[in-house]
Amino acid sequence: MTMLTTGLALLMLAGTAPEPAPETHCKGNEANLATYLQMSKFLFNERQAERAPEFYAPEVINHNNDGGGFGTSKVKPADMTGLWKYLQMIEPDRRIIDNVIICNGDLVAAQVTVTGSRDGKSLVGKPEGRRRYKVSAMDMYRFKDGKVVERWGNVDYFSQIRQMGLPVDISPTPLPPED
Repeated sequence: MTMLTTGLALLMLAGTAPEPAPETHCKGNEANLATYLQMSKFLFNERQAERAPEFYAPEVINHNNDGGGFGTSKVKPADMTGLWKYLQMIEPDRRIIDNVIICNGDLVAAQVTVTGSRDGKSLVGKPEGRRRYKVSAMDMYRFKDGKVVERWGNVDYFSQIRQMGLPVDISPTPLPPED
C-alpha cells in the first residue's frame, strides 16, 4: 500500500475527509482575511465563545437578517459571547465551512455551509426531536483596527426548517409601509 493510499484509508476509517481550502479573493487585504479566518476557527467551529472580544469592536452594528427580520441593532462583544454560548447549547455539533471568501477594502464577505443538528423546539417552538441539517449562509464583516465593527448576515433557515421536517408557512409577510 502506498503512503497516499494508507493516508486515504485512515481518513475513511476516521470518518472525516479534509475540508477543501476556501476559494479566496483578497489581494491587499490579508490582515482582515487572517482575522476572519481566526474568528471562523475559534468562534464558529471550536466554539470558544469567551474569545468574542478579540474579534468584535466594543460596539458592532449588526444587520441581522438571519431570523427572517430586517432589523439593525448595536451589539457588544458580551452579546456575541452570549450568542455563541447559546448556539453551542442548542446546536452542539454545529460546523461552519468557508467556501468562498472575498475581501475588498475594509470588508470581508464569506459564503459558507452550515451543518449540524437542532431540535424543533429551539427553532420554531415545536418539540420535534433533533434532526440534522446542511444549509448555505452569507456573512459580510466590516473591519476597523483589526476588529469587526459591522456585520450583515443571512442563513437559509427555510431550508433548515424543511430538512428538519417541520411545517413551513410560506404565506407572504407584508413589509411595513415606508416613510
